[in-house]
Amino acid sequence: MNGRASRLWQILAGISALYAVLWALPASAQQLSRYAMGPQYQVSVRGLPMNCRAYRTGQYVAIFSDPMLDDVGIASSYGNQPYIVLNPNVMARYSDLVAVWWFAHECAHHALGPMNSESNADCFAIRRMRDLGIIRRREQLIAFSQELRNLPGTAMGHLPGPLRAQHIAACALS
Repeated sequence: MNGRASRLWQILAGISALYAVLWALPASAQQLSRYAMGPQYQVSVRGLPMNCRAYRTGQYVAIFSDPMLDDVGIASSYGNQPYIVLNPNVMARYSDLVAVWWFAHECAHHALGPMNSESNADCFAIRRMRDLGIIRRREQLIAFSQELRNLPGTAMGHLPGPLRAQHIAACALS
């Protein structure tokens, strides 16, 4: 094989390897690549400026919006970059307090570090809202809890609606 043919095979092998790497990207990387806008590091949730920082590094968490996401939101990471994806259409179904809580819940998955669980994220989110003065009155907490009562439980650790609402209310009062 002459030098020119050998070089051509090297180039083809490199392209093939690159294609294999791109094809094998984790789902989160494929998902992140479809977001035309973002990342953002501060968003407005019902008029409140919100951001999130990761437990281990203190770095800001990237925030994306995806109206095609089949959930209200997800928290994940790609490499060392933590991120949150929120579905604005699903968020729009909830009251202002619950929409802010959903953001805080997804943020909690990054903020809690080794204490991360669905119940801990629920508790962290409501306490953060309480500490920031977003929830100030008992009536707000009651309305908030009633709105969560219809949420289903999940195999990932989300409590069924009534138990989840009761757990969150107890966290807010402690």
